[in-house]
Amino acid sequence: MNKHIIFTTGLLLAGFVIAMSSIQVSESVLSNKMLVSVKAEKDPIMEGDFPTIVGNVTDEAYKPVANANILIMFGTTIVSTPTDDQGKFRYQATMPSTHGIYEVDVTATKDGYTKALGNNTFTVSPRQTATISKTITGLPIETGNYTVFLGKVTQWNLETTCFVSFADKYMRFLHTCDLYNMEPEDFQTDQQIIPMVSVILDNQTYRLFPETVYLKASNMANDTLETFIENTFANYTNPQN
Repeated sequence: MNKHIIFTTGLLLAGFVIAMSSIQVSESVLSNKMLVSVKAEKDPIMEGDFPTIVGNVTDEAYKPVANANILIMFGTTIVSTPTDDQGKFRYQATMPSTHGIYEVDVTATKDGYTKALGNNTFTVSPRQTATISKTITGLPIETGNYTVFLGKVTQWNLETTCFVSFADKYMRFLHTCDLYNMEPEDFQTDQQIIPMVSVILDNQTYRLFPETVYLKASNMANDTLETFIENTFANYTNPQN
């Protein structure tokens, strides 16, 4: 009888130990999982804007996971960034966006945790066409020896070169600072590049100016137009090599 009691008690103790062990394992598995949320900081954005992706990482107890590695993928962008002490991450694109709907996929990894995934979408709205009194198609404006074009920047490198499409031309400009009529030293820090520019032609010389030059010229009377373009062209700051 005593042996039976001892055996039964032993079984109960063993079952209790196994149950506690299972609880501990479950808690361990629970704490090793991550939850990821991600979104565009602003949605929708306009074509030519720079999308910013934000999000956060927590464990299943909703406590922030710091120093997790976040791999962000959308469009042609693939970049990694860590989470901060609050489990948050943020990335601003270095290239302006084109219109469309983009899917954002993120992967969170950290030693001691299982890999976690998150995704979302954001929308880039088409750029609104400016209303121009002389033409709504951006046709060249001619005055005296000058021709003014409305151009679109299609490719660029902040320090060296850019490509502009206007009329039936596709031209390379060797200094991106031409886009702003700025000196090269103004580019010690990154500047956001606008997608539309004005191109003025005089005697086979092309120079870039802000988009507003074309818009102003398109609304001017002929008796003031040539003087405006002549002064704008003459005041151009030639970038240094």
